[in-house]
Amino acid sequence: MITWLNAFLQSDDTKVIYILAIILVANIVDFSIGWINAKFNNKVTFSSSVAIYGIAKKIIMFMLLIMFIPFSLLMPAVLGITALYTLYIGYLLSEFTSILSHLRLTKDDKQTDMFANFLGRLFKGGEK
Repeated sequence: MITWLNAFLQSDDTKVIYILAIILVANIVDFSIGWINAKFNNKVTFSSSVAIYGIAKKIIMFMLLIMFIPFSLLMPAVLGITALYTLYIGYLLSEFTSILSHLRLTKDDKQTDMFANFLGRLFKGGEK
């Protein structure tokens, strides 16, 4: 398994694909947790249009991340790939912050009290 994963880190091409795959998984986790929070949190009004907007925003951001690959090739080699990695890592950290804010581990403007309480009860064995 380690050898297989290490094969992704042999060149810049595969590193970019690897980071994009991690970003895609983080997007799916972030959207899923946000959707569950909106669906089961009484303090948040669930709206399918807001959910569709969230999906569309993530798809557009992912397309922009992919579109920056050719732009990075227009720069000198070291500068272009460094700028691309910086953009990708920055976006990935933003997604992780969003996931943590859904779980109330960081401060954000999201209302997640009921969701965090639900998760707490779920993992503590259903205490009331």
